[in-house]
Amino acid sequence: MSDWKAPHPVWVVGHRGAPRRARENTIESLDFAESFGVDAVEFDVRPTRDGEAVLFHDDDVVLGTQKIAVRSFTWREIERLSIPSEFGDFRIPRLEQVFHRYGTSQRYVVEVKSYPGMPHGTMARRIAKLAAAFGVGDRCLVASFDAEFLKRMREAAPDIATSYLFDHPVALPTPGQPTPLFPPVDAIGPKHELVSPALLAQAAAAGLSVHPWTVDDAAEIRSLLSSGVASLTTNAPDVALEIRSGTEIHETGLAIPRTG
Repeated sequence: MSDWKAPHPVWVVGHRGAPRRARENTIESLDFAESFGVDAVEFDVRPTRDGEAVLFHDDDVVLGTQKIAVRSFTWREIERLSIPSEFGDFRIPRLEQVFHRYGTSQRYVVEVKSYPGMPHGTMARRIAKLAAAFGVGDRCLVASFDAEFLKRMREAAPDIATSYLFDHPVALPTPGQPTPLFPPVDAIGPKHELVSPALLAQAAAAGLSVHPWTVDDAAEIRSLLSSGVASLTTNAPDVALEIRSGTEIHETGLAIPRTG
């Protein structure tokens, strides 16, 4: 059974790894998140021209004065790129590299970025094939804002958990009522400010776990940890883990117990 479909304590998920320590969506960033002891890592995935899945958030790669769509590269072309960032030059990894590096020692939130005309079925089958090859299907939560992609993902690999992302109010399914516009998923990923007791109650009634993003404020992290969400995704996973454990690092560098 999928880890994401079974009941579990509130998990801390590193948003694109640990983007305050290394360039987001890179092996270095994921390594930092792993070193903190996160329960899962989240990252963005896009397809290349030849159907490979690579980790990158934006539609385009900026090379000097040029913007070139990720989907216009082959994965071998992507592999050769060295791109400047505030953390130094970085390379774009493939999903295959990530699954190979961490395997079953890690959990994954695979956020699939789509674009008009994207071959949904091809991308869904690629993710399903890689997850099966590395034995991590039960460790993956495949998430997307694209309802059509999530339908294709469910068809390609019904055992892999899926999550519908949204950044505005959405009508959740009502038990016993047809929901043609809502994709068949196991979870929802609302933007953090959309989480409320009413949303949590509606999600519970619909059998959906709740995974808000991106939660960086310490007070909000504390609140959500006790709210009934299944996980929270954060740019500061080290801080969130300290809060969850009941110990936070004071600005003096001393560990202090949480109060209240």
